[in-house]
This record gives sequence, structure tokens and C-alpha cells, in this order.
Amino acid sequence: MSRGDVGESLAVAKATPALGEFNPEMLKMPTKFDKTSGQSGDFVLTQAQAQQPAEQQQMSPSQKLMDETVKAAKKELEERKAKSGTLSDADFKEILPKHFPKMKEAITLADQQAANGRRTAESEYKRVGADLAKFSEDFPKAIERLGKASDAVPNAEQEKVGTLLSELTSEKTSSDRKDAIRKDLAKYPDLAASAEEAMKLNADAEKKFTPLFKAIEDMQTGLATGLSHRGFYATCLQQADGDPKELERVTKEAQALAQLFITAMKAPEQLFMPPEDLQPKKPLPPVYKA
Repeated sequence: MSRGDVGESLAVAKATPALGEFNPEMLKMPTKFDKTSGQSGDFVLTQAQAQQPAEQQQMSPSQKLMDETVKAAKKELEERKAKSGTLSDADFKEILPKHFPKMKEAITLADQQAANGRRTAESEYKRVGADLAKFSEDFPKAIERLGKASDAVPNAEQEKVGTLLSELTSEKTSSDRKDAIRKDLAKYPDLAASAEEAMKLNADAEKKFTPLFKAIEDMQTGLATGLSHRGFYATCLQQADGDPKELERVTKEAQALAQLFITAMKAPEQLFMPPEDLQPKKPLPPVYKA
């Protein structure tokens, strides 16, 4: 599987601290103000992109909009500083609010990504839930058979055979090389058969479950982005002495969203699977990946 295993995708084992009062620093915010001088009001708008998984380097529409908004605000602030030699609190009160509508639009886009991901995950689970349950029974047995067959290989051949199996199950190995490996493993028929069985189950799972994993990833990314954007927007409201009621609203939204984010990372299935479906097998078993 592209995510490594089913358990990793549906129950990410990631330590996330319990949140009391909302603290945007608990997440890497896509943008923030960084105080660079002791002089009152002398701030420079800097950008610190949230870390993205290697496969998700391209920014989402929400992230792109916030990135563009930050750059626009930064440009205005830098131009003002170049003109007057410094930035005062009054400058922030004048400049930042002009960019609030775009910040709120970016938040909306992130929320939409999270909601769409959740709906798609729910739909996909209804479509493949039975297959997922069957896989959760079949795959551990296949791995157990593979383990027993591997143990039966003579000690002198263990390292060589282990290397061959790793090559055979790697996506980077060419078809010709895999054919050659299969010939080398032919003298261990039980091992060869169990390896092929595990790979077939894994290939079938990737085909069936990848849309589900993608939807979960979208849900997680949307929640994380919406939370970090709210943290940044709240910071801007504070620095511009914005509407206290708006700041309170955004903070309460962030507090609620933080709990959803924690659930989405620890046990995302709880956000889209019916309660009765959460009981039999939790967490779901891993998909084999070399």
C-alpha cells in the first residue's frame, strides 16, 4: 500500500498531546509573525511552511491561497517599513485587516477539503468494508505462512533468501529481475508460493483500498490545515487589535477542530465509520510492504 499499511492509514500511531486551551504552536503553522526586534511594533512577516509528507509536496488550494495572502501582506509590510524605516502597531492595524477576507477564504477551503474527505471515506468504506474485513482475516494468515516458510530455509541461505524476497516485493525492482528471482526461489516452493500469495493480497488491497486511504489523507490534511490557518488568523487578529468577538469565534472553532484533528490522526475511522463497525476489529491489520 502507498501508506505502508492499513493500520497506519486507519489508526495513525502518532503521539498528539491533549489540548486544553488552544495553542497554535502545537502545530507547525503555515505562516506566522516572528518578532525580530525589541522595538515595539517592529515585526517581519515570515513564512514557515508546514511539513508535508513526501508524496504531498504540492500545496492544496487552501494552502496556496494562504501562501499567496501571506506574501501579499508581507510585501505591503516590507514596503511600509522601507518607506518609514520601521513598522508601528498602527501599520499592522491598517494593513493586516485588508487580508483577513482571503485568510477566511483559505480556512473555508481547508474545511471543505476535510468535509469532502470524510464524506468520500464514508462512501468508500461502505463500498469496500466487507473486503477490508476479509482482508483483515486473510492477510495475517498469509504472513504467518510466509514466516513459517522462511524459517524452513537453511540458515546458510537465510540472508540470501531474505535479500531476494525484499527485491521481489519492492516496487523498484524490474519485471525481468523479479522473474529471475522467482527462478532462484523455485527450490523453496512453499516460500515462493506464500510470498506470491502475500503479494497478491497486497496488490489487491492497494487497488481496492487506495481511494479510501486517499480520502482519509484529505480529511487529515484539511483538518490540520484548517487548524493551523485559524491559529495564524487568530494571531493576526491579535496583532491588529481585531474584533474581540471574531477572535473568540475563531478560537472556539480551533478548540473544537483540534479535537477532531486528534481523532483523525489517532483513529480516523471514528469520524466516518458507523459505531457498530468499529467494534469487531480494531485496529485493522497491516498490509504487507517490503
